Amino acid sequence: MSQQRMELDELTPPLESYAFSGQLSDILETMRAISVHDDPDDVFREYASRIRHIYPVDKALMLTLTDEESGDVKVAMMDDWENPIHPWGNTHRFHPLTSGILKRLCLEGQPTIINDLDHVVDEGDLPYLHEIGSLRAVPLFENGVARHMIVGLKEEKNGFSQEELPALVWLSNLFGRAIQNLILARQLKKAYESVDRELKTVGDIQRNLLPEEIPYVPTLELATYYETSQRAGGDYYDFFPLPNGKLGIFIADVSGHGTPAAVVMSIMHTIAHTYTGSHEPPSQFLNHLNRHLSQRFTSKSGIFVTGFYAVYDPQTRQITYSSAGHNPPLRRRCGEANVSTLDAAGRMPLGIAEEMTYIDATEQLAPGDRVVLYTDGIVEAHGLDDSLFGVDRLGAIVGRCDLTTTTIVEAVVKQLEKFSGQKRQADDCTLVVMKVH
Repeated sequence: MSQQRMELDELTPPLESYAFSGQLSDILETMRAISVHDDPDDVFREYASRIRHIYPVDKALMLTLTDEESGDVKVAMMDDWENPIHPWGNTHRFHPLTSGILKRLCLEGQPTIINDLDHVVDEGDLPYLHEIGSLRAVPLFENGVARHMIVGLKEEKNGFSQEELPALVWLSNLFGRAIQNLILARQLKKAYESVDRELKTVGDIQRNLLPEEIPYVPTLELATYYETSQRAGGDYYDFFPLPNGKLGIFIADVSGHGTPAAVVMSIMHTIAHTYTGSHEPPSQFLNHLNRHLSQRFTSKSGIFVTGFYAVYDPQTRQITYSSAGHNPPLRRRCGEANVSTLDAAGRMPLGIAEEMTYIDATEQLAPGDRVVLYTDGIVEAHGLDDSLFGVDRLGAIVGRCDLTTTTIVEAVVKQLEKFSGQKRQADDCTLVVMKVH
């Protein structure tokens, strides 16, 4: 290792041996200073104030080609180094150039040094080149076109050297590209923030469609959990008070994520709450949802909805249900090892086939039974080892006799976060937990 270091030291002459060591140090310091900024105006200000010390000028102009077809060129004097002008955000400070050498230089788009301006300046240039002896023009490229140009000015003639031009063109264009990227990043951030605000509003509206409170039903305790993977999502649950004290319990999951799923969820909420037919048997309710979704909203989009609808009778403790391709709810009795599922009435998801007819099944529940309705975001959550949370983990929590419906929800969420290592999952997560008394 020491031998390699010795060879490297021998091959690398001391910095002071280079004729341009002072300039190199200035460039390094400039790059270091620029690197701490992420605002394009701050970066340009830092660059402009430092580069004029590396490549000194008396004055500077910024030219910009505003219309390539018509050849319109505008100019601005860079006379305020604390608030320098750049063509990517200060266009109101530019003025039209009608004629002259400056306009021709911008249209030609070539790196140029003119060390004697006595016979090339015309009337259109006078406001900017009066008492100027020499200039150096450096083009800045965008999409292959020299769209802008930085013009350094000196009062003396023969003020510029051809040797410095290649490095300055290279450095200025790298810097210009960096400024453009920062501006695009800022614009993208603003656009994202605007979209995010809109999505948050969509999510707030969507949450307002969910039940405001848990309904009271004799012999039944209820708790819910709802969390979208994004601002808005496609999960949905609802309760429908029915005659004779019965309760309709609905859970659904729209395919996909985000705003499209949220829109379909909202549509489904409207269809469900404008339904005037009978909720018994539950299959009639799913037939109604499927028919309207298929006819108007999902047949051409490829979107579908899994759903499970059940009607609970508090007097008999029976639950009658119908399923449209949804995850079968788990049923577990306190203290028993076995976990069963409500899977005797399954059919394909909603919104695929208008002619689909759903079926029903009835399950007799007993005091102490827990039934958990859930969406696939729960059981398909990925762990740190890429395994799935799975039905077994969910079933194990449901079987704990010491938990209420509320603490079952809390335990599932806590275990889910521990398992996945994150609070927000990749898919929407919804739980409806029932406990029979």
